[in-house]
Amino acid sequence: MSSGKRFLARWAKRARIAVAQLREALGIRSFGLYIDQPVHGEIQNAFFIIEGWFVSKFDSAPISLRVNNRDVAWTAVERPDVKRIFPRRSSQGFRAPLEVSRLLTDEVRSDKRTNLQFVEGGEVVAEYALTMSDEAIRDAELTPGYLRAKREWLKQNMACPLCPGGSGGLLFNDDRIQCINCGEMFVNGGTVFDFLPQDLRRQFRIEDVDDVSTHPYDDISKRVIEEARRKEGKVLDCGCGMRTRVDEAVICLDVTPFPTVDVLAVNQRLPFRNGVFDAVLSLNVLEHVTDPFLCAAELVRVLKPGGTLHCCIPFLQPEHGYPHHYFNATRSGLRELFASDLEILEHLVPRSGEPVWTLHWFLSWYAEQLPSQEKKAFLKMRVRDVIEESPSSLLDAPWVRFLSEDGKWKLASTTAAVFRKPLTDGLSER
Repeated sequence: MSSGKRFLARWAKRARIAVAQLREALGIRSFGLYIDQPVHGEIQNAFFIIEGWFVSKFDSAPISLRVNNRDVAWTAVERPDVKRIFPRRSSQGFRAPLEVSRLLTDEVRSDKRTNLQFVEGGEVVAEYALTMSDEAIRDAELTPGYLRAKREWLKQNMACPLCPGGSGGLLFNDDRIQCINCGEMFVNGGTVFDFLPQDLRRQFRIEDVDDVSTHPYDDISKRVIEEARRKEGKVLDCGCGMRTRVDEAVICLDVTPFPTVDVLAVNQRLPFRNGVFDAVLSLNVLEHVTDPFLCAAELVRVLKPGGTLHCCIPFLQPEHGYPHHYFNATRSGLRELFASDLEILEHLVPRSGEPVWTLHWFLSWYAEQLPSQEKKAFLKMRVRDVIEESPSSLLDAPWVRFLSEDGKWKLASTTAAVFRKPLTDGLSER
């Protein structure tokens, strides 16, 4: 999304809150529904997320979400901004990932509209009309064929993640996948191949998360995908998050079963044979893994000779989840991950990694982790108020002393720990 579009989206979001404030003051509604995404209520992609919030005069009874009269699962999202504006109301943010293919009927295809309803105690208390673009409908109609083609390719090119070096062949049944070598069983989920048994989840600290990663491909990633497509090859998007459409050329792998994910697996144990991908994407993923060097070796293993790897990893970013954040990397650190196996074609600071992102992220998070009074004072400061003083002389300033403990950890310049080696041989179980 361009900076101009981001500005307009933020402006529209603030405008919706302002309108809601006016309605609150006038006492017009007992229940209000407000949609932040999709912007302007237009569905532009085959896979999309509905995000927004609602307010009620009373503590709400259980609320369900319906689209085209079908119940849809949604996740509660904390919205402190809404709670501050409506302190006397019950309020709740929500998020729901949806697939256009599940919404398509002859009527929807004709009208290019679908209806969103919130139901409280069996009564429809709010409705919102969503429109669909031609592109979203077209991509949704192509999705089943793309998924079938990818599953057939995967059956020919997957291997047991527990056997070394992609050596374990697999037998596919209707609901199970079995390794011919070690006998381990995995799940054939119909729409996703699940290679995340509980022992791997525990070993690599995989947890269920409510956050949804939806970052679009940058220009480099798009170029890499198109180059592979021209060769009728396949690209592995390792740590894909949720994509907005299904691409027959891209195999999507993640630890979370987003609607566009083809394979559930960990980067440390990729369930593929050696050298099967024309290209691999690892986009802001390696900071979230327990062993980035092991992950790097796996990415190289599944890449064809002459294949392309596009890897992006944070350098100066606050601690953030999905659900863990272990390592950032300097330019030398990124090179070192692949130095013994790959030659560097390009090494650059992408647009999404410009230093202004660091400034914005740190300053906005810093402000959010301050009490209200200190936050107001912090936001009035000038840049020179910080950089003309030494950090040691600022340690007793209120905007430093009253930063939350969570904020200190997420934005720390350094962290420190003191360890002890156990008296017994080996480390105790974590």
